[in-house]
Amino acid sequence: MRPSRSTAESVLSETDIQAFVDGLLAPERAAQMRRYLHDRPDEARRVAFYGKLNRQMQSSFQNTDDEERTPFSSLRLYGASLAGSLRRRARVIAAVLLVMLLAAGAFVWAAHVPDDALDAAAIMALERATAMKAPPDPGVDGRTLAAAPDLSSVGLRAMGAISQRVGPFALASGFVYRNPAGELAVLLSVPDLTATVQPHWQARRVGATRVLNWTTVRTRFVLAGRADTRGLMRGADLMAQH
Repeated sequence: MRPSRSTAESVLSETDIQAFVDGLLAPERAAQMRRYLHDRPDEARRVAFYGKLNRQMQSSFQNTDDEERTPFSSLRLYGASLAGSLRRRARVIAAVLLVMLLAAGAFVWAAHVPDDALDAAAIMALERATAMKAPPDPGVDGRTLAAAPDLSSVGLRAMGAISQRVGPFALASGFVYRNPAGELAVLLSVPDLTATVQPHWQARRVGATRVLNWTTVRTRFVLAGRADTRGLMRGADLMAQH
């Protein structure tokens, strides 16, 4: 014998009613719930009240979400995102500039040429030219010699071009000169961004060699020869005046 309709529907629980109000009850069970409520008006009104309350709560939550997504809040979010992006870019740019500044400082420091290094290079070039009894490059063409400072007015004539390394990043270049007596002198110059202008030459003796050096804007000069070489100091005077 099958159970009666009223007996089957009597097993509906409060959980079933709540699931029905939320729309989560299985279709077969929901049909059973509608038949159950059809026969019980009071219960149907209670369930209707639950449904109305449930819809009001859902509507309230939806309104809250919409308010959080107002144009003003979206603008604030965009502004915060833009500010964060700008801060990140500013940090990257600052880091790049710092690296470039450090690299430039390191290069300037590495390119600095101490006085002793330039003087030693000039003395070595003079000794080498003297030992060879001729300029280092007697085959140098006339255009290269034409670039040499003209010291013929003091008796020194350019005979050859030379170059000498004076540091890891610095190369001094210059010329070998000879006076009418056959005495040699060496003129070297090297760029130096750290050099302080010193228009008047200073002289010092290194054994039998006299070394005269002076500085113009970002360029250092040294003229070296035997201490008794005629025209040596007058040549330094002529160069320093220019």
